[in-house]
Amino acid sequence: MLKNHLKIAWRNLIKDKTSSLINLLGLTVGITVCIVILIFVQYESTFDAYHENSDRTFRVVQHNQLPNQVLYWNTTAYPLAEALRNDFPEIDKVTQVAGPFTRTFQIELALDKKVLFEEPDVMFVDAFYSQTFDVEWLAGNETTALTGMNSIVLTERLAQRYFGFDASSYQSAIGQPILLQGKDPLTVTGVVKNPRGNSDHQYGALVPYEFFKKNNPYFSGNWSGNYQGTTYLALNAIDQKTGVESKIANWKSKYLNPQDNQRISYYLQPITEIHNETLYGPSPGGYIMPKGILKMAAVVAFFILFIALINFVNLVTARSHARSKEVGVRKVMGSSRMQLIAQFVWENCLIILLAAILSIALTQGLLEVLNNNLTIIDLNLKFKGIHLLFVALLIVLATVVAAIYPAMVLSGYQPIRALKNKAQNTQNLTGELRKTLVTFQFVLVQLFVIAAIILAFQMDYFSTSELGFNRQAVVITENPNQEKATVFREKLLTEVDVSKVSFGSGPPMAVNGIQLGTNYRLPEQAETEALDAEMKIGDIHYLDFFGLELLAGRNFTKNKETFDEFIVNETLLKSYGWTPSEALGKTIQINEGQATIVGVVRDFHNNSLQYEISPCIILNWTYFMQNGFIQLRNTNPKSLENIKDTWQATYTNSIYKRQFFDDAIAKEYAVERLTFAGFGTFSVLSILLGCLGLFGLMSFIVAQKRKEIGIRKVLGASVLENIVFFSKKYIRLVALSFLIATPLVYYGMDQWLETFTYRIQPSIWMFLFGGVVTFLIALATCSFQSIKAARANPIHALKEE
Repeated sequence: MLKNHLKIAWRNLIKDKTSSLINLLGLTVGITVCIVILIFVQYESTFDAYHENSDRTFRVVQHNQLPNQVLYWNTTAYPLAEALRNDFPEIDKVTQVAGPFTRTFQIELALDKKVLFEEPDVMFVDAFYSQTFDVEWLAGNETTALTGMNSIVLTERLAQRYFGFDASSYQSAIGQPILLQGKDPLTVTGVVKNPRGNSDHQYGALVPYEFFKKNNPYFSGNWSGNYQGTTYLALNAIDQKTGVESKIANWKSKYLNPQDNQRISYYLQPITEIHNETLYGPSPGGYIMPKGILKMAAVVAFFILFIALINFVNLVTARSHARSKEVGVRKVMGSSRMQLIAQFVWENCLIILLAAILSIALTQGLLEVLNNNLTIIDLNLKFKGIHLLFVALLIVLATVVAAIYPAMVLSGYQPIRALKNKAQNTQNLTGELRKTLVTFQFVLVQLFVIAAIILAFQMDYFSTSELGFNRQAVVITENPNQEKATVFREKLLTEVDVSKVSFGSGPPMAVNGIQLGTNYRLPEQAETEALDAEMKIGDIHYLDFFGLELLAGRNFTKNKETFDEFIVNETLLKSYGWTPSEALGKTIQINEGQATIVGVVRDFHNNSLQYEISPCIILNWTYFMQNGFIQLRNTNPKSLENIKDTWQATYTNSIYKRQFFDDAIAKEYAVERLTFAGFGTFSVLSILLGCLGLFGLMSFIVAQKRKEIGIRKVLGASVLENIVFFSKKYIRLVALSFLIATPLVYYGMDQWLETFTYRIQPSIWMFLFGGVVTFLIALATCSFQSIKAARANPIHALKEE
C-alpha cells in the first residue's frame, strides 16, 4: 500500500511540475532559513554551557554605587580571587584571569633567524583556571604547567603556527623558548586544544598570573579599582549562591577601605548567562548577544517558515477543485475517506521530505558562507547530529500544518457533487481560508520590509551623525615606546600626505573595548561622593588634531610624568552647576591624583550612540599614551605604505598594525549591523516567498476562470478590466495586511529604538514606503498571470467541452 501511495504521489508531482516546483522551492527556502537561524540561536545561547561544572560556576561582578547612579562592572579588583580562596571553604575553586591582552612573541626558528608574532588573545591565569574550566590538554602536565613564573601554555593553533608541530608531535613543543615583549624569556610547558567557538574565553596562549602580578604590582594589589581582571568561582553546590553573596557582603569590609566598602558590592553571575546579559557589558575580548535579539531571531525563523507553509496550503487547496473529479471517481470505486487522506498526506509529505533533504544540504553550505563572511562577529556554526532533531521537528510541524489539512479538504468532497463539478461549498470554505492566510502572510512580509527600512535609517543615523570631533582619514597605530614618539611624529610630518600627528590613550570615542575610567570629586568632598568619569590622555596636539572645540580656557602646553592640568567636557560641569568660565581654575580630585581645570571643551560623543555622553577628563600625562593618530590628506596605498615604513624604522622589534578610526567606530555597532543585515535578508526572502505563493495561486485561479475570461472578453471587457477583476481581490488583501502590520511594526521598532540614547523617530512615510513597495511587487506578481490570461484568444477557452 505504501509503495502504491508513493508511486501515485510521485506521478502527481511530475504531472503538475509548476505547482510542485513552487511548493518545493518555497518549503526548501523556508526550512533552510529556519534551520540556520535556530542553529545560530542555539550557538549564541549556549556559550560556556559545555563546561562540566557550568551550572555551579559564576563570574564575580561588581556594583559601584555612586551618588546619582549605579555602575555595573564585569571586572573586579585583582586581589579578590586570592582573598575569596583563603576565606571561603564553601567555594570549591576560585580563579583569577587578566586580559586577554595583545602581546608580541619572538620565536627563534633557527640560528640567527628570529620571527616576531603579535597575539591579541594572551590571557594571564592562575593554576586553578584549568580546574575551574574544561581545558583539554594535548601535552604537558596540567597540575604544574601554570605554576612556574616564566611558563607559557600554547593552544594547538599557536603550536602549529610557531613550530609547525602537528597532533602527533605536540610533546616536542614542551621546553621550547619564547621571548615575551622582546625581554621576558618564557618556556612552553603545555599545549591545549583551541577554545570552543561558543565560549567567552578566547585565548591563544596562557601565561601564569604570577608573572602578571610581578610585573604589575600596582594593579594586582589595588582593591579600589579594577583593570581588566575577572574573577570566577565554582561553588560546591548551586544552592549556595545566595548564601555566599550574603556572606561576601559582610566579609568585604575586611579588605576594602570604609569608602570603598560603602561603594562596592559583589554579586555572582552564572557563566551561562554572561554572553546574553547586557547589564554588565561584554567580557574583555568578547561580545554580547542580547537575549532579546535571540528571541526575535527565533520568532523570525518561524515566521519565515510559516510564510512558506501558508504558500503550500494555499496552492494545494487551490488545486482541490481540479482534483474533485478524481476524488469522486475514487470514492465511487470504493475508496474510503481515510484511504484518500493517506494518499494526499503522502503526496504532501513527499514534497516536505524532499524539501527537508535539500534544506540539510543547503544549510551545510550556508553555514560555511556565514562563518567565512560574517566578520561582524566571530562564528563557528556547524550542522551537528543534534540539529537533525530540529529538522525532524520542522518536518512534523510542516506535516501537521501543511499536509493533513489539505488532505482532509480534498478527501471531503461528496462523490455526486464532485462528479458534477459542484464542490462549491468546500470551495467557498477553502477560498475564505486562503484569503485569511494570504492576509496573514503579507502581514509578516510587511513587518519585515518596514522594519528593515527603519533599521536602515537608524544605521544611517549612526554612520552620518555629527559626533563632535574629526574622524575622516584618521589612522590609528600603536605607540610602543613613548620616548620615540617625538621622533616618529617629526618623520611623519615630512610626508606630503600627512597633515597632523598626535598621541594619546585613545581617540575621542571609546573604541575596541578600551576605555579608561576614574572617579572625580572636589578635594573637600568625601570619597563616597565621587562620581564616575572617563579618563583620556592626550598630548598638546590632541585637541587640534580631533577638532575638539574649546569653550573656555586653553590647551595643554606640556605633557608631564606627573599630570597637573585637566581639560574637561560640558557634561562634567553639570555635576556642579558650573559654567565653562566658572570651571577654570577649579581643582578636582580623581583616583590617580589632583589637578587644576585649565580648559573646557564642547561635548563630543565619547561613547557610541547607543549610550549617552559621559563626563570626560583629559590629562596632560605621559602615562598610558599608547596610541598614535595620523591625519592623512590622501589615503592612497602609497601613503599607507610610507606610514608603515616610518613606523617600522622607528619602533624596531615591534609589530606594525593600523586601523582607520571610521572602521573602529563602525565596529561599535556590530550587533545592530547584524540585526539590520538579518532583517534586510529576511525582508527579501519574505517578499520572494510571498510573491512565489501569490504567483502560483493566481496561476490556478486564472486556469479555473478561463471560460469566464473568454465570456467577459466576448461581451466587451478590455484587457485592463480583466486584469483589475482578477487582481483586485488579492491586492485588497495586501492593503488590509498593511493596515494590520503598521501598528504592530511601529510598536516593535519603537521598543527597539528605545534601547538607544540617540535614535531616529519613525515617520509615516517610512511605513508608506514599505507598504507601497510591497503593494507594487504584489501587483506585478498578480498582473503577470492576469495579463497573460486577459490577452489570450477567447475562442480557445470557449470551444473546450
